Amino acid sequence: MRLSTVLLQVITVCAAMLWLKTSVGFGQSPRPLGRAPEPKEESLTTKDGVRLGVTYFASNMGREAVPIVFLHQHKESRMVFNALARALQSPTDPRLDSHAVVTVDLRGHGTSTTVQYPGGEVHTIDSASLRPNDYSDMVEFDMEAVRKFLVEKNDVGELNLNKLCLIGTGMGANVAITWAAVDWDAPPLARRKQGQDVKALVMISPIWKQPGIPLVNALRQPDVQGTISVMLAYGSQETRATRDAKTIHKIFARFHPEPPIDQVRELKDLFEYSLPTTLQGSALLLDPRFQMLANLDNFIKARLTDKKYPWIGRKIDQ
Repeated sequence: MRLSTVLLQVITVCAAMLWLKTSVGFGQSPRPLGRAPEPKEESLTTKDGVRLGVTYFASNMGREAVPIVFLHQHKESRMVFNALARALQSPTDPRLDSHAVVTVDLRGHGTSTTVQYPGGEVHTIDSASLRPNDYSDMVEFDMEAVRKFLVEKNDVGELNLNKLCLIGTGMGANVAITWAAVDWDAPPLARRKQGQDVKALVMISPIWKQPGIPLVNALRQPDVQGTISVMLAYGSQETRATRDAKTIHKIFARFHPEPPIDQVRELKDLFEYSLPTTLQGSALLLDPRFQMLANLDNFIKARLTDKKYPWIGRKIDQ
């Protein structure tokens, strides 16, 4: 009985690997792509006065475009994701769609270091002196400003906010998970859609007890647990990162059972990459040895691009 169980697990893993190799372009003819627009730097203002720097990599897919938000780790900036954002916006493989990508400088990082108070007083914040409430404000205020920006782009037909993917490294992964819980907790409105937009999470080296944004409460949210598709990656040769990632994966695994072998491609929605390295976060995501771009392409295509999430306008008169 034990041998048969092991064999079943091996077959399931092999099926998943085959899915990863063949899912791009499966059942679809190549889509010709026009030239995507040049990236555009934007400045958003949060409700508490922080000037938030973002870069918008617009798609050429209109209302079919999957929006992707990149969130960096502590003491980095959105610039670390430039090449990856470009690759997702303008793929070289014609079988892949162009995505609408937003890279964000979270408060205290990159160009997001200025806060203006109502009386006109201006202060500077930096990553070295952040307090726990500054991290929680990334969720409450920074992500709300990003959401508002995405709503505007959705309503002019540049993307489908109903297919939102969040990709976070380290601290940014915690912001992504915590804001996903906020998004799914948003009460429904009678006249327009509000919330329930995050459909996929990519977490690279999340931190179980990040100051200000620990994950224990966010991972109790039922839709975060079971509705959202999840991709988790970490370097297995670093003890704390492995412990944190396995704690998180264990929670998700209870709500994302392995599908039958013949339905792996259609139904598998939890992916774990335990990679043989001490690298973590953005360094792990960007290292070409681990082919994370290909893994992202496959994950986004199967869990978002090929799914029938309808475009929905957010203005009351739509």
